[in-house]
Amino acid sequence: MTALDLVYNPVSGSFSQSHLDALRNALVDHGFSVTLLPTTAEGARLSGTAQIVCVHGGDGTLRDTVQALGDQAGDVALCVAPSGTINLVARELGYRRKPRSFAADLRAAWDRGEGSWTPSPLYRLGDMPIVSCLSIGPDSHAVARVDGKLKKRIGRYAYVVALAQQMRDWPRSTMTIRGELANGEPFEYEAEAAIVSHAALYAGPFKVSPEAALAADSVELITLTRSTRLGTMALSLAVMLRLPVARLGIAEIRSCRRVEFDRCVTPVQVDGDHMPDCAFAIAPSGMTLRYIT
Repeated sequence: MTALDLVYNPVSGSFSQSHLDALRNALVDHGFSVTLLPTTAEGARLSGTAQIVCVHGGDGTLRDTVQALGDQAGDVALCVAPSGTINLVARELGYRRKPRSFAADLRAAWDRGEGSWTPSPLYRLGDMPIVSCLSIGPDSHAVARVDGKLKKRIGRYAYVVALAQQMRDWPRSTMTIRGELANGEPFEYEAEAAIVSHAALYAGPFKVSPEAALAADSVELITLTRSTRLGTMALSLAVMLRLPVARLGIAEIRSCRRVEFDRCVTPVQVDGDHMPDCAFAIAPSGMTLRYIT
């Protein structure tokens, strides 16, 4: 039997006990020895003996699990059984939601071996892992005001409600952003809003930068020099219509290895969650996550 930790978030937007039970049974039927490990307000916990760590939740639960793995994050094979509100990582990697389909795919991928898996260089904001994305600006302010009970009831649409509420009080604050491009060149400029994406998708099935990917050893920095209501709406519409936002002059996009902010900026959205604390730099951790695909 292949030892597997199944980390799940019992308060995620779409958590279902019956779905968790079906997932556990399907994994056992496909030769996995499953240890169920619920997350808590303090984060994720692990057995320390599993060959595979499987996250049943969204990007935030995945981030908490990577945080719990610490220096071992690059040594343990990972997979994601979708259950959270948006699931950017699971979407990009093509994990299926039905328990039996997921378990069958995982068994086949595990048996094929690491040569077919997806490596993902891990970036951090200070000491915090970033598994999919980060944002600072009206987007992060909206995430900070998302009502947890409403999110539990209507899932991702709670973010739409929060953004509509944010329209009444539109925050704009200029920050200086500097760092190192993927080609090694330094950069520095000012912006009122920023998105840092390490996953191909953002806010669901949408793609902001054509270069963004979990396997890339860089992050995509998307910025708005002036983050007006109209400019933010234009960016959102262009992304939904799959238009080239940089070519149209709606936003600037840079592939980066390091991104620094001139000051502590809050609130920050990391992997769909509001982070009240702040850090000044996004940089490679030196580790590479291994997703079983």
